[in-house]
Amino acid sequence: MKTVAFVPIKLNNERLPNKNILPLGGKPLCRHMLDTLLEVKGIDEIYVFCSDETIKQYLPDGVRFLRRKSSLDSFKTEHYQIVDSFLSIVNADIYVNAHVTNPFITVKTIEDGLSKVISGEFESAHTVFPLYDHLWYKNAPFNFTLVTLPRTQEITPMYIDTNLCIYRREVYTQNKSRYSENPYFMIVDKYESVDIDYPDDYELAKAICLMRGANAL
Repeated sequence: MKTVAFVPIKLNNERLPNKNILPLGGKPLCRHMLDTLLEVKGIDEIYVFCSDETIKQYLPDGVRFLRRKSSLDSFKTEHYQIVDSFLSIVNADIYVNAHVTNPFITVKTIEDGLSKVISGEFESAHTVFPLYDHLWYKNAPFNFTLVTLPRTQEITPMYIDTNLCIYRREVYTQNKSRYSENPYFMIVDKYESVDIDYPDDYELAKAICLMRGANAL
């Protein structure tokens, strides 16, 4: 059984320019996820899927560069188009679809999800952050009432998808979706759930690095 990790990267980011190569904790942002994937047991190959060869200078040994069409760098491109393109080039039984904007995902979390998919117990696994809060939807209470306010620890949690997913090839080819009908949730904490899209996300990530004793940049 072959397992491949692929990390789509583009360098023309709109909300936070050059975010994928910004300095964080003493190395470029992209290196955090790539270095983590290199430590994960069970992954046979790791690819960065990018249209710009400039990214090659930031890749650690053991990570392969695979050029993608520049048309996939459009701000209107949907993620399934990127997945379609990668799967048409690289064949594998299981894919670990990761993003460098999640710099604090741990090896343990990825190995947990990967083991569940490899075993056949689940066909897909997804990092999620549990939300135990009183939620409003369209100006109305969603998981509580105006007269009943449950303690947050007693609330049935909602889950925020935090991007990293693992799935069998047939899950995507048959359904055009990375999600199986019965997905496994890799529950992450607030640190692992950090997703850098905006400048304030980047500032938060730098603060976490400082708190952990690393240089912010």
